[in-house]
Amino acid sequence: MEEQQELPQGWIWTTVNQLGKSVTGNTPSTSNPEFYGGPIPFFKPGDLGSGYAISEAETNITEAGAASARILPPYSILVTCIGATIGKTGFSTVAGATNQQINALVPAAAVVVPQFAYFGFISPVLYRQIIDNASSTTLPILNKSKFEALAFPLPPLPEQRRIVAKLEELFSKLDAGVAAVRRTQALLKRYRQSVLHAAVTGELTRAWREAHPAPAETGAALLERIRAERRAQWEAAQVAKRGGQLPLGDGWKSKYVEPGEPDTSELPDLPEGWAVARLDIIASLKGGVTKDSKRQHVESRSVPYLRVANVQRGYLDLTEIKEIEASEEAIRDLALQYGDVLFNEGGDLDKLGRGWIWENQVPECIHQNHVFRARTYLPEMASRLISYWGNSFGQLYFMRVGKQTTNLASINLSKLSEFPVPLPPLAEQEQIVVEVEARISVLDKLEQTLTDELKRAERLRQSILHRAFTGRLVPQDATDEPAAALLARLREAPATSARAKPARGRKAVAQQPTLGL
Repeated sequence: MEEQQELPQGWIWTTVNQLGKSVTGNTPSTSNPEFYGGPIPFFKPGDLGSGYAISEAETNITEAGAASARILPPYSILVTCIGATIGKTGFSTVAGATNQQINALVPAAAVVVPQFAYFGFISPVLYRQIIDNASSTTLPILNKSKFEALAFPLPPLPEQRRIVAKLEELFSKLDAGVAAVRRTQALLKRYRQSVLHAAVTGELTRAWREAHPAPAETGAALLERIRAERRAQWEAAQVAKRGGQLPLGDGWKSKYVEPGEPDTSELPDLPEGWAVARLDIIASLKGGVTKDSKRQHVESRSVPYLRVANVQRGYLDLTEIKEIEASEEAIRDLALQYGDVLFNEGGDLDKLGRGWIWENQVPECIHQNHVFRARTYLPEMASRLISYWGNSFGQLYFMRVGKQTTNLASINLSKLSEFPVPLPPLAEQEQIVVEVEARISVLDKLEQTLTDELKRAERLRQSILHRAFTGRLVPQDATDEPAAALLARLREAPATSARAKPARGRKAVAQQPTLGL
């Protein structure tokens, strides 16, 4: 108990088990289809934490399923007590059940206002205790006995109601502000996509083209130069395989495979002077290292590598770079170079092909097999333009050609090779990058400001809760019955009084402070 913290007059430190009945959830057999698909919400940790009050769950159970579950009345507080989301809390306004990852408190209405109990569990006072008291094993766990022993600061009942009313008033305003920020974030996301679309279709550089009507090299001429360089690199690789010795005659050159023409049927209209080519004409493509393969290499060492989680749409998340054992040959073959374009091979269907470019942020970094690398044959090609295209039009392309399984979608190297890419003249490529980066940099600053505002709102929310549960949010009233006297009186009364179930239905809502819904 946190008895070292002094509470206002009339308050008392008590424990969760004195506030009502605690219940640990139970999961009906998943092998019995008669238990699922009914009208009763079956709450899991993923259903919690989305708002003040919850009434719906992703999964529902039937009356038959309820027989092997533990049905909770409305106005129960649901607290995740195992796993990475430990402490995540929900306030259920309907009768429902939970799985065993959740401990629930059914508040005794004579002791604590249900909404006040909910706010207590999301306040720093209770949340910190949950984290500190969880057992440290493979997964953090707060068992039922520890849950019941959590220290809870209890004010008089009338003050509880005043605190709830004030919290609802303040949080209603705060939530409105947060919602406005999130709407603005969504608008910025759509604007970012519109910028990319305008870039890769030539709309963004329309005025530039009018001012530069005769480029030194058209897209078609650039494509022919890329083809020649591609073949030259292939021939050089064949010679290198033979130790630098040229084979007799030129028959070996006939083995060179020229990729086919791109499918342009789904492409938008592109400006005059642009060309279109398959990605494997523009760049050499490479899959990465297999994460868990057994390696018997004598000379192997640990190097950093990129995973799918690192390769996001339009940026790289390098906050956590893992390492993998690889041979010297693999490291030389897979080491990323400045300007390499990265494409994700697997994940959710709408995330296929997402990616960005590599800029030598980490020395000797390679990539796993779920991340493809595209390295342009001509270094002067604008790698960013290819990534812009992949993150705009490519999203639809990869969704169309991706292979969907039960839990995962993927693209293979063949489909990535066929990805049609527009080729503006080099000078226009450079201008496109300049135009896009100028706009994206502004968007990045705006999005960072919005992110900071959301963090500030969360800090303010926690500050308000801390004030509420240390008795500094609303004034005390000396005429209120002290919480200690209330608990003492209830202990002397029949046990059922302290364990009375909250009322149900419309009448119950009228008796409790408004939920602000």
